Amino acid sequence: MATTSDPSERAKQERRRQIMTAAKHVFAEAGYHGASINAIIERAQIARGTFYLYFESKSAVFDSILDQAMADLRARIRRIEVDDKDAPAPQLQLRDQVMATLEYVVSDRPLATLLLSAGHTPDAEAAERLGQFFGEVQDLLRRAMETGMEIGLLRKVDPELAAAAMLGMFRGVIEQLIREPAAKATDHVVSEMLMVALRGVLAS
Repeated sequence: MATTSDPSERAKQERRRQIMTAAKHVFAEAGYHGASINAIIERAQIARGTFYLYFESKSAVFDSILDQAMADLRARIRRIEVDDKDAPAPQLQLRDQVMATLEYVVSDRPLATLLLSAGHTPDAEAAERLGQFFGEVQDLLRRAMETGMEIGLLRKVDPELAAAAMLGMFRGVIEQLIREPAAKATDHVVSEMLMVALRGVLAS
């Protein structure tokens, strides 16, 4: 979200973030189906009217949480720089991006729990929206695979299938890190994941 020098606009942005943070916790704890606007406003410690100044419904705040998560992920997945002689080696750039992505999701436990509910929620609307979110993530990974082949970092692969496999691994790793947060350092997990995931696609 863009920053502004207008104090009143900053206050509005902060209140919106406050509501979204509270909603993430409620969705993580109760699931989308079990979450209510009452629970969100109680968690955010705001009046009901204040909630409706920013969001028209439970689904609207749910969508905004996923939209913000996607924007944050897009900011962390960038094209590998190969023409800049001062840039780190492509493998290091890739590792840094994977590390930043995992740390972003795992450090926000309510968000991670919400995302991992995909496929388990009984609410068709939430399931469809989560499906769209992961479809966008898979598309990001597919394009990253295509770029990796273009610059010679990856061997020729089916980018759609490789992206689907990578997404499945990401979700499994995030689930383990959330379930056992102190078991392994994120850098160790990233190293192991890249070893397993990329050994089969990296160019020799």
